[in-house]
Amino acid sequence: MFRRRLAPLGAFAFFAAAITTSAACGSNGDSTIGNGTDDAGAGTGDDASGGSTSDSGTQHVGTENDGGGGDGSSSTTSYPIKHVVVIVKENHTFDNYFGSFPGAEGTTTAKTKTRGMIPVPHAPDRTPRDMCHAHSCGITDLNGGAMDGWDDNAGTTMNGDDLAYAQYQESDIPNYWQYARKFALGDHFFANAISPSFPGHMFTLAAQSGWATGNPGVDYTHPFWGCDQAKGTVVDVQDQTTCTTKQVFPCFDIPAIPDILPAGTKWKFYGSNFYVFGQVWSMFNGVDKIRNGPLWSNVVNESNFDSDIKNGTLPDVTWLVDQDLSSEHPNVGGVCAGENWTVGHINALMNSKYWKDTAILFTMDDFGGWYDHVKPPRQYGCDPKDPYGLGFRLPLIIISPYAKPGFVFKEVSEQASIAAFIEKIFHAKGTLHDLDPAAQDKQANDLLNAFDFNQKPLAPLPLATRTCL
Repeated sequence: MFRRRLAPLGAFAFFAAAITTSAACGSNGDSTIGNGTDDAGAGTGDDASGGSTSDSGTQHVGTENDGGGGDGSSSTTSYPIKHVVVIVKENHTFDNYFGSFPGAEGTTTAKTKTRGMIPVPHAPDRTPRDMCHAHSCGITDLNGGAMDGWDDNAGTTMNGDDLAYAQYQESDIPNYWQYARKFALGDHFFANAISPSFPGHMFTLAAQSGWATGNPGVDYTHPFWGCDQAKGTVVDVQDQTTCTTKQVFPCFDIPAIPDILPAGTKWKFYGSNFYVFGQVWSMFNGVDKIRNGPLWSNVVNESNFDSDIKNGTLPDVTWLVDQDLSSEHPNVGGVCAGENWTVGHINALMNSKYWKDTAILFTMDDFGGWYDHVKPPRQYGCDPKDPYGLGFRLPLIIISPYAKPGFVFKEVSEQASIAAFIEKIFHAKGTLHDLDPAAQDKQANDLLNAFDFNQKPLAPLPLATRTCL
């Protein structure tokens, strides 16, 4: 069993649940779905290079951000988007969440090496176990691009349940499907690394992870990954010069998105604390200059997200990440409870003045061991037989007044596209790749073709949370 950030996490989740109130949760086709229409200027097809071909309409010039009046934002942008919110949940592939979504590249069968094509089963709200999502297991799953190696990993199936191949249906995550139907859904959004959570979360902040391929070890006295861990803690990295695996302390001297934001652009990371710890979990903990500098004060508890919206102090760029029982991580919390957590925070934003100029990017940190049938379109790293990335497809929901309505965004994109998008929206003077060639943002798709900045802005879609069994 592959363990994550707090060992043993299953035991801790039980402990956390005991001291907190239980969550209230007892095919190919046209790229436009529902009642929405596809803007003719959108890029179509898969661009295997991930190129940034941003022809999504004429930009609105001169709509400066009104940073006064107590608003926490202060940047100037020629796009109508003034706030970007990045929501990162845990451990699901695109097929696992949207394999049967109309118009998306999904599947109702799974390819195996020895059993041929099998029907995908229905995934349970709470899974009975975690599945291996270490780098080595991902390489096995990939099987040289054949996409049929899952059966070779322990835990893929037990007592014939074929859990790793299972999918959720619209009835299981109806609000995520409503967002995807109303706004835009990316069906070719890939993890940057074939890896578990540590590298995946780092990519959403820095467009790289220092070539880390795994998770650091943890203990209860130092429960948070990164610079705060005990001396002697290590994480595996793929050395790109010698092409060997090395072990280093998980505190990296790398640039992150705050380094390329224009002067005056404000940011925060809203995270959770496993209910009982004073410190907030954030992968900025693994970025030395942020964890050990004054910017660490920008890392706050996720409860501040709604209050900052209410108080009119939401920064320009924010990350919203849960690591508790609402993370949607298999064998930790249910997807219903996790969806409710997400919907609650999005409702707060949609019911505020910020909706009119916000783009929300909802995605996952890694594949979680679940099946996905689409071969990653490019490989990079020093060893073609043991590629660093790209990893497997992840869900990407793009929620904004300017998202193309009912649109399936089919261009190849990746976790580094988050940085590329933020750089374009806020007119960064350079890229993270310019500061460190390991960063993947310069070549990444910037996601702008999922937007139409000239359309009539879409109305908000506040949704009801559900009672979960």
